[in-house]
Amino acid sequence: MISISNNQDQYTLKNEYLTIKVNKKGAELSSLKSLKREYIWQANPEFWPRQAPTLFPIVGRLVDHEYLYEGKSYTLNQHGFARETDFNLIEKTEDSIVFELEATEKTKEIFPFDFILQVKYTLTDMLLVTSYKVINPSKTKDLYFSIGAHPAFNCPLEVGHKRNEYQLVFDKELALESDNIIDGLRNNTTTKIFDKKGKLSLPDSVFDYDAVIFNPNKFSKVTFVHKPTQKSYLSVEFLNYPYLGIWSSHRNSPFVCIEPWHGIADSINHNKNFTEKEGIIKLQPGKIFSCNYSIEVLDIN
Repeated sequence: MISISNNQDQYTLKNEYLTIKVNKKGAELSSLKSLKREYIWQANPEFWPRQAPTLFPIVGRLVDHEYLYEGKSYTLNQHGFARETDFNLIEKTEDSIVFELEATEKTKEIFPFDFILQVKYTLTDMLLVTSYKVINPSKTKDLYFSIGAHPAFNCPLEVGHKRNEYQLVFDKELALESDNIIDGLRNNTTTKIFDKKGKLSLPDSVFDYDAVIFNPNKFSKVTFVHKPTQKSYLSVEFLNYPYLGIWSSHRNSPFVCIEPWHGIADSINHNKNFTEKEGIIKLQPGKIFSCNYSIEVLDIN
């Protein structure tokens, strides 16, 4: 049985296995909970005050937090403004909720485009699907944007475990290599990760130099596995995303983010031209861009 409830700032969707909560601000997932445990990071500000922000209309950081479009300079903070903005709830069904954000005169001061962004959450048994839809309502003007997900998962997932006892297991046994980041920007070098192919261990040092970034991303799925017991807790599936980030904020932060992206941070030598930004999507007038990712809970039984 599905039930939906809401208050002014947060909405709840539940079935017999899972309960999710979504904030009006940012249409941000704030809880994914089974009878056993909470899977989503609970925003302890000592480590990181967010949970699962939607990244739009950019992913990552811009050179000098600035971009150029049609001869004019605009300022955008890291990951864009959607995560800071209240969405409207536009649809509820027995297993889903849909939120929407539209361009306003205020957004056009920093992002000079018409857009409609919809975020949909669909809960089916032990699977949560998050779907993004970007609509270009303009009749004449192309829409340039990036979009990405940034869900943070509790890690460790059991009392008595440590984060470094966990491993991320990918769906392909490929060697891992990460873009290098300096002050939030890519410096056009990479680092090989000397781990078993298709597996990323989580020692305290793994995020010392910011996120692990796969560019291009060759994976479609990752699973949280506790190495001593080989128990799988949850998996995240992200089909056809060209970039993937893995991140946590500090050496001892008890969470890990899985970040599928359609877009990426600037390189240090980018010319700031928005239409030439790596990973930027060009959406023609009247067209729609859609993508999704899913979280499957594996330890219900």
